[in-house]
Amino acid sequence: MFQTPKQLWELLEKKYKSEVASAKKFIAGKFLNFKMSDTNSVVKQVEEIQIIAHELKDEGMRLNEAFLVASIIEKLPPTWKDFKIYLKHLYEEMSLEQIILHTPP
Repeated sequence: MFQTPKQLWELLEKKYKSEVASAKKFIAGKFLNFKMSDTNSVVKQVEEIQIIAHELKDEGMRLNEAFLVASIIEKLPPTWKDFKIYLKHLYEEMSLEQIILHTPP
């Protein structure tokens, strides 16, 4: 089957590299497709987004905090339209902690 240990190593490396790439794509998709709803607490949903962001970081795909904050603002439910506009027009950049503190329960 395998002529050399190197051939076995290359096969294993190929297999596990594709599994890692697949995991990265799955987690990235989970982040990109996450939509907030009015049925659950927005704070709870922000926590879910943070968990996904940590999963991305664990896979070596670290998100810039400003990008994460902007993503959270964009993912707010449609009924939060006025609040989204307010957050987008703030003069200073918000941290993740600030967005959580500004978000009503």
